[in-house]
Amino acid sequence: MLEEESNYDERNFVQKYGWYMVILFISIHYLQKNVVSPMLNDRKRKKNYQEAIEPERVARLQEQMIKVREEQQRQAQIKSHEAKEKKKMKMIQRLKETKIDQPSSSSSRSGGGYRLGSGSGSGNGGTSSYNPLMPSSGRSGPSYRPTRRSRPGGGG
Repeated sequence: MLEEESNYDERNFVQKYGWYMVILFISIHYLQKNVVSPMLNDRKRKKNYQEAIEPERVARLQEQMIKVREEQQRQAQIKSHEAKEKKKMKMIQRLKETKIDQPSSSSSRSGGGYRLGSGSGSGNGGTSSYNPLMPSSGRSGPSYRPTRRSRPGGGG
């Protein structure tokens, strides 16, 4: 009998004050979200700012930044030196592979070299019947001609 009375009292309390409790919980949530939380965030932001501009900390960070930049500069110089050496070695190896003989100054003055486009001394004097700028020269038949570009949007 005692259990029934306690259940009845609980139900009666919820029935009597239920809407007030719902309004109270909504109000607490609203105040937490729109008043208390922004106030705490503002206080935290001000504290972080004060810590960030503390002269002792700024000086310590500045020293660390200088050390890091010096290390980065040293590493960049090492990489640059290695890249120059590697490039130099590649150039030497390429010259060895292709065995390029540089023409001597006396042969270039006396006309002993070949002109560009002459091939290996062909008898036509270095000229060819093919001209890429004039596709119809030297051959007959249809040739490709790109379509005319039209302006989008109808003109202008």
